[in-house]
Amino acid sequence: MSYEVKEHEDKVLKLNKALYGLKQAPMAWYSRIDGYFLENGFVKCPYEYVFYVKIKDIGDTLIVYLCVDDLIFIRNNLKIFEDFKQVMTKEFKMMNIGLMPYYLRIEIKQ
Repeated sequence: MSYEVKEHEDKVLKLNKALYGLKQAPMAWYSRIDGYFLENGFVKCPYEYVFYVKIKDIGDTLIVYLCVDDLIFIRNNLKIFEDFKQVMTKEFKMMNIGLMPYYLRIEIKQ
């Protein structure tokens, strides 16, 4: 889809509407984060496209679950966990809301 203004075809228009107001927003978000994960050493699960796994040196494992615009991640090494949080908050505008008490009405004990 394109938009042109007569006699101003050589100009570029700036979109003032947020991406979340568009129908394509979920796909644009998924494409962006999927590309980022794949470029940074994550492997996508072939059976569930929202699961990503990254295994470092000696079996340090990070598993990420992408749920709409939330990330749920687990690890077996605290350093890989902290590194991931730091990198993600720099790359994407996001915040850490802490430990997850519930997911899909299931209480999570950590």
